[in-house]
Amino acid sequence: MLKFLSAGASPYVAKAAMAAKHAGVAVETIAVDATNGDPQLDAANPLSKIPCLVLEDGSGVYDSRAITRYLDRTGKGNLFPKNDPELAAAELMEAHCDGINDCAVGYMYEMRFRPEEKVHQPWLDRLWGKAERGLDALKGNLPPSKSEIHIGSIALAATLGYLDLRFTGKWEDGRSELVEWRDEFDKNHPELKALKPKA
Repeated sequence: MLKFLSAGASPYVAKAAMAAKHAGVAVETIAVDATNGDPQLDAANPLSKIPCLVLEDGSGVYDSRAITRYLDRTGKGNLFPKNDPELAAAELMEAHCDGINDCAVGYMYEMRFRPEEKVHQPWLDRLWGKAERGLDALKGNLPPSKSEIHIGSIALAATLGYLDLRFTGKWEDGRSELVEWRDEFDKNHPELKALKPKA
């Protein structure tokens, strides 16, 4: 069985885990410490980043976008649309959500890993401003949340799950469309909801 090196709070891990579930690819989830280092992770991914999918021969597939493509090829083939315009939209949605994650995770790293006196508020403001613009750009361009979901839907669910975990009460104001989309996705896909980021 493929090994899935992960950490529970990561939105990138959540996206890849949900993608594996939706694609019907069985993985053995193994928690690793990407922050302080983990020999198993270092051996499979020289960048020591999660998620990392370890294949039967011990080689690693990383980062999350490479993993979702691999899962689509080896699973049901239901993560990426076949129609070119729909495929482009799904790929862009995945990249867009990953960009929001980059900002939100970067914000958390700035808060958690710098001494309090060295936390740079202008940088936090810059990161959060990018995340907010990213979220606002989604309001009129939401992916499917019911039966015909794809990688864009899964990526957005993972991103909103991370925001719920780390920024609840901070991201939702003025974004009722996103809140409603999240609730509808969770209702229609409880098996994926269970794989959202968690502390």
